[in-house]
Order: sequence, then C-alpha cells, then structure tokens
Amino acid sequence: MLLCTPGAARRAAAPAISACQRACRSTHTQAPSSPSAVTPADAPPSARPAGGFAARYFAQRDARFLRTAVKPDQYAHIRHPEVTFAGRSNVGKSSLINAVLRSQALARTSRKPGRTATLNFFTLSSKLCPGSVSVVDMPGYGFRSRGEWGHFVMEYLASRRELQRVFMLVEAKVGELKATDKSFLGLVEKYGVSTQIVLTKTDKLKRADLDAIAAAAMREAAAVAPSAVLPRAICCSSRTGAGIDTLQAEILRVCRVRSAPPPPPGKDI
Repeated sequence: MLLCTPGAARRAAAPAISACQRACRSTHTQAPSSPSAVTPADAPPSARPAGGFAARYFAQRDARFLRTAVKPDQYAHIRHPEVTFAGRSNVGKSSLINAVLRSQALARTSRKPGRTATLNFFTLSSKLCPGSVSVVDMPGYGFRSRGEWGHFVMEYLASRRELQRVFMLVEAKVGELKATDKSFLGLVEKYGVSTQIVLTKTDKLKRADLDAIAAAAMREAAAVAPSAVLPRAICCSSRTGAGIDTLQAEILRVCRVRSAPPPPPGKDI
C-alpha cells in the first residue's frame, strides 16, 4: 500500500537532494558545514528518493490544467500543497513546467514576452497514491510594470497558505541577477516564502562556466533574501532533460508526497 501525505508547513527545510553542480558553493548564512552541491548522479544513495519513488510517481502522473486566476477567491478552493514557478519573462518557465510535468503543451509557451499574464494553476497526481499537488505558473516579471501585475502576485505570496516553495528561475547564460529578480526576492523575503534558485537553459554553457555562474547567483540571492533563499540551486535544461528529475523529486519532497513504508510481516495490505 502506498500513501501520500501532503504537508501543511509553508516553509520547508533546506533540501538534501536538490543540487546544481559539484563545485557550486553557497554563501548563505545558514548553509550546512559542507556546502558543496552535487548533481543527481553524484548524490549518495541516502540523498536520493527512496526506491526511485519520484521517477515512478512521474511515470504514472496525471497532470492537468486547472484554471487561471488573478484574485484569491478564484483559487481559494484549491487546497493542495503547492509550488510556484517565477522568473523574468522568457526565462523558460512554461517550457520547464512542461518538462517537469512530462507534457509537451500543458503550459503555453511563446516567444513573445509577457504571454503569461495570470496565475495559471495545474494539478498533479499519480496512480501510485491519493492526493494531489498544485503547480503554479506565475506571470513573468520584467515585461510589465509592478503596478500592472504586482498587486495580485504580492497578494498571492502574502496569503497563500498552501504554498510550500517558490522556484525562482534565472537563465544561466545571463548569469547575474537583474533588478527585477532582486525586487522579486525582496517580496519573498518580506513574506517569508521559502525560495530556491533554478538555473535554466544550462545546456548552452560549459561546466566550468556554469559552476561560476551558479556560485555568483547564489551569493547575490542570499545577499538580498538571506532568510527566504535556500542554500543550493538546481541547474536544469528543458531541452536536454538534465536536472529535471532533481526538480521533480524536490517538488514531491517539499509537498511531502511519499510512499508509505511496507506493512509489518503478517499484516494484511
């Protein structure tokens, strides 16, 4: 028998399995004593999802578009544990969400910046166990002014009790955080929302360059939001699939979706 147990805690502890590259280091003030990050392939067995549960979960996943929203009463009834993807316009949010959910067109992609202008809710479940997870595609910032889209985004961040983690996407080849990235980090710091940096489109960079960019991005993020930003980044590519399994496992971990231990000997299932 398998059991899913979604968690209610808004802020999750620093992840043991999420990572970027082996040489990436964090200057986060609450970083563990051994700050070296590792790729999923390098991670010790104890740091991986037990029995490959995340891989099995997503292999049997059911992902669906739920609704768009711009005010709380439009999503108040959605009570699943939730993760949100945020980032600048055209950072690759929709493509990454499609890769994570194993769908080619669930989240609408566009070359035109600012295409996503609402909070877009998706629901994720699996045949392995009952219960669902919500995945939210947030409007890209940097294309429209904070006055045009910022109010309902701030309201969401301030009041959404189901929110377990914000994944803030940064395009790896851009490297440094822009003013809009830092402004958004100021919001998650203000509202106490656990946030993890995700470097996207990493297939366009060499390993050594990616290591340096990841370390610099983490230093900048920790300086702006020391309480909200977690000490490790996730590096991934929606084109090659690199790092997607790490991101999938982290979503299940922070939402406390897991398989139950086997029943004691002699007990009926």
